[in-house]
Amino acid sequence: MDHDLYSYSIQMQRFLEAQDKRIMKLEHELKRLTDELTEMKNKPPIHVDRIEYKFDQLKVESLDGTLNIGLNPNDLNNIDEFAVNNQPIQPGPFLFPGREIVAQEIYHDILSGLEEMIRDTEAQLQITLESSYHDFMRQDVERQLHQRINMYFDNLSHAERSPQQRENVKEKITEKVKSDIQKAIIQFITHSRSETGGNPNGV
Repeated sequence: MDHDLYSYSIQMQRFLEAQDKRIMKLEHELKRLTDELTEMKNKPPIHVDRIEYKFDQLKVESLDGTLNIGLNPNDLNNIDEFAVNNQPIQPGPFLFPGREIVAQEIYHDILSGLEEMIRDTEAQLQITLESSYHDFMRQDVERQLHQRINMYFDNLSHAERSPQQRENVKEKITEKVKSDIQKAIIQFITHSRSETGGNPNGV
C-alpha cells in the first residue's frame, strides 16, 4: 500500500512539473505576442494618397506587329504586315445597322464560289489536286473567313463609313478577301507540288 502511494506521488510530482513548464512556455509566448501587438499599435499608420492615371498623357512612339492571314497553313511566308509608326490611328470598328447582315452575305458569296476559285487556280497552274486537298482548303478558309471580313470592315476610311456606301463596301471587301484567298490557294498548291515532287494526285 505504501509502495502504491509513493509511486502515485512520484507520478503526480512529474505531472505537476510538466504542467508548470507548459504554463511558463505559454506565458512567455503570450508576452511575446503582447509585445508585438503593442509595437504594431505604436507604429505610425500607412497613408496612401489618391492615385490618378492620366491616360491622355500617354504617347505611343511605335507599334509593330504581324498578322498571319492563315489561309495557307503550310506556308508561314504568307503574312500581311501592319505597322503604326507615328501615323494617325486607324478609325474604330465600322458599325452601322446591318453590318452583320452584309458580312454574312460576303461570307456566303465567297464560300459559294470557293470551289470554282480552286479549280480555276488549278487550271491556271496546270496542277490537279485530290478532293481531300479541296476539303482541307475549304475548311481552313471557312474557319478564318469571318475574322478576315471584319478586319477589312474595321479598316475602312471615314468616307466609306455610312449606310449609303453599303453596296460599294460589300463589293470592295469581297474583292479584297477573294484576292487574299487566291494568293493563299496559289501558294498552297505550289507548295503541295514541291513537297510531292509533282502533282499531289500523281497527274
